[in-house]
This record gives sequence, structure tokens and C-alpha cells, in this order.
Amino acid sequence: MLEETSPLLGGQKSRWLSVYWLSAVVFCLSVAGTFLNVPLTRLIEDNLCTRYSQGTPTEELCKTDKIQSKLAYLNGGLPLMEAVVGLIVAFPFGVLADRVGRKPIIVLSMIGTSLSLAWELAVIGLPRIISVRFILAGPLFTVIGGGNTVLLANLYSIASDLVIQSDRASAFFLMAFASLLGASVGPAISSAFMETFSPWVPAFISFFVNLAALIPLFFVPETLSPSKRDSNSEQIHPESEERPHSFRWYLSQSLHLSSSIASMKSPSIILVLATFLTAAPEVLGTSQFLAQYISKRFDWPLAKTGYILTLRGVIHMGVLLFTLPLLSKILLRSQRPPVKDLMLARASVAIAAIGALFMAASQIGLVVAGLAVHSLGSGLAPLCRSLATSYVAPQDTSKLNTVIGIVETTGSLFAGPALAWLFEMGMKLGGRSLGLPYYGLAASFVLCLVGLIFVHPPTREEETDES
Repeated sequence: MLEETSPLLGGQKSRWLSVYWLSAVVFCLSVAGTFLNVPLTRLIEDNLCTRYSQGTPTEELCKTDKIQSKLAYLNGGLPLMEAVVGLIVAFPFGVLADRVGRKPIIVLSMIGTSLSLAWELAVIGLPRIISVRFILAGPLFTVIGGGNTVLLANLYSIASDLVIQSDRASAFFLMAFASLLGASVGPAISSAFMETFSPWVPAFISFFVNLAALIPLFFVPETLSPSKRDSNSEQIHPESEERPHSFRWYLSQSLHLSSSIASMKSPSIILVLATFLTAAPEVLGTSQFLAQYISKRFDWPLAKTGYILTLRGVIHMGVLLFTLPLLSKILLRSQRPPVKDLMLARASVAIAAIGALFMAASQIGLVVAGLAVHSLGSGLAPLCRSLATSYVAPQDTSKLNTVIGIVETTGSLFAGPALAWLFEMGMKLGGRSLGLPYYGLAASFVLCLVGLIFVHPPTREEETDES
């Protein structure tokens, strides 16, 4: 019995120390991502502008509708390609993580994402040899480890294993806070490097910071015990009739998970899972796409837009560090954890919808105000993730997080192309229509709110059964 709990040795303090190390991993990955967003957009824009102009054009000359449209589609195509790869390999790697452990799969995912970034920078750096469109092949490298879909699923699975159910939301908040801390410092420092040096400097820093995330990961325990691996192996192929890692093996696991979700008494978990479809559009709409949108609509240099993205991260931190934990503590005095999560999730998505509407405005002040309001709804994802775990048994948490990752990846299939198409249509129509992408984003949050209104939290009896 001691061996079965060995990954969680040392009691509650040791477990939370591991959560802090896990959050450090998330912080490094967030810094790497936010360091890259604006510089990569500028590097692609410069590459496109050079092809369509004679000589060395200035950034101001790169704001034509034709170039901005191509830039938007390339920016949207990258997450689309990563989503396609993720949907193909996410579940096999998720099941594999339940057999060999979470950490080995996380390491593979980091290697794959690093190779993807290296390819994209190589393509941009060799404009006379390779067309910039070949950056879309970069996400193919994420077939190694499954990319961000598998990476995040396993990070959250470790967090779920480390803490008890009543503390899961707090652990998820801490990880989300670490992500947003990186999202706060990343864009501002990246912009400063862009203004002082060139976009290449923060791009290379991003590459090395992504690899540096392996350092805190070393201090995170493997939460899948050997006895549980043996148990999983016996369940998967008790008589070795199905060879592990074969197509039949993956198919049987997929069908098992599908039947588990289908057999749930309440359709509420399906509605909760559907909220994760908004994750990719929200992230894209408040990061590199927002940078391009502001640069085009208000004639701002791309380097300057990074400072606005920092505002988003700062507000997110305040919400996750102070507001939501305080509200959670107050609500837990009279409500069960799932009820509390649902109430806060509904409020968060309503606020996010209002903020997105303001971001469609034609005045930069209103756009910034809208971004601030929208950021107040940043607790939606961790709240819904915590709520979803209350519907499943602890041994199914890893598979649930994989499903959440797949749903988020599915959102990535349409997020980039949809925002790019709305942006292109807005440029053609002109005027207030330039805000079309954010009208669309607001509409997605309204639909999400409607779904959450019909969600019913699990009863006490259902919670007991799952435990």
C-alpha cells in the first residue's frame, strides 16, 4: 500500500511543494510562448512584406490589406496544423502516459515543440531558399510527444494526483496563475528586446526558455505508481491478446473512454467539456492575433502591442491570485465544491463576453478597457476543469484531462481560420466591421454561457460514488 502512494510521500506540504515545481514548469512554458508571439508575427510580416515590395520596406508599408490578410491566415494556420496533429496522437499518448508515466510523455512533448519552433525560425531565416508558407510544416514535429495538447493534459493530471478533490481548484488556479505570470512578463520584455535589438533576439530566447522548463520538471514526482501501471497493463491486455501500442489497443481504449462518458447519468459533463472549445479562440484572440489587430487598426508598431498584452496578464494574475480564491473560500462555507465552481464559471464567461464586445470598438481606449474586462473572466478554464473532475472517478482523471485537451485542440481547428476570415471580411467592409473577429469571440462566450445555465452539478451521492 505504501508503494502505491509513493509518488505522494511527505504529506500535504510535500505535495504542495510539488505543485509549486509543477507551476514553475508552466511558468517557463508560458514565458517561452509569450516571448515568441509578437516577434514571430513581426518576422512573418517582414518576410511577406519583403516578397511583395522592392528593397527593404519599413513596418508602416507592411500594413496593406493583402499582406495583413496573408499574415492572419499564416498565424491562424499554425494552431490549425498543431490541432490536426494533436487530434491524431493525443489520445494514444494519453493512454501511454497511464502506462509509462506522465513525466516521460511531458519530456517528449517538450522536445517535439522545440523542434517545431526550430523549424519555423529556420524557414523564416532562409527566405531565399524556403517559402514562408512552409512554416506550417513546423507543427508536424509535435507528433513527437503530442504537442501542447498532451503536454497540458499530463501536467494537469499530475496536479490532480497530487492534491485532494477540495484542493484541486486551488492547484489549478496556481498553475493558471503561473501561466499568466509568464504571460505578464513575457510580452513586455519581448517588446523591449524587439525595440532595442530585433525580433530575432526574443525568438531565440523563447526557444531556450522552452527547454529550460525541463529543470523544474526534474523535481516533480512521477504520480503514476508502479503498481498502478501494472494494474493498467493487466486491464488493457490481461492475457496479452492485444499487443500494447497497437492500433487495436488504442481503439479499445478510445471505445472504453467513450462508453464511460456516454454512461454518465447527467449530460452536464458534456456541456462542461464544450466550454473548452472557447479556449483556443480566446487565447489566440488575446495574444498574437490581438497584436496584429491593434497594429493594423490603429497603426501601432507590433513591438508596442506587447505592452498591452502585459496588461492582460497582470489582470489575470489578480483574478486568479486574489479574487477567485477569496470568492471560492466564501462560497465553500455554504456550497459544495462543484456548485461553487459552476457559479463562478457562469459569472466568468458572462464577464468575458462583455469584454470581447468592447474589444471590437474603434477607439483604442475602449479596446484596452474591453481587454481589461475580458481578463476578469480568466477563471473560466480552471473552474470548468475542476468542475469536470467532479463527474469522474479519480482513476479516470488522466483520461478526462486528455479529453479536455482534445476538445481544446478541436477548438483550434476553427479558431485561427475563423478569426483570419472575419479579419479579412472586416478589412474589406471597413469601418466598424474591422471588429468582426471580436464580435464572433463574444458570440462564442454567449453560447458557452447558455450551455452552463443548463449544467447541473453532481449530487452528493454521485460524488460519493465517483470517490
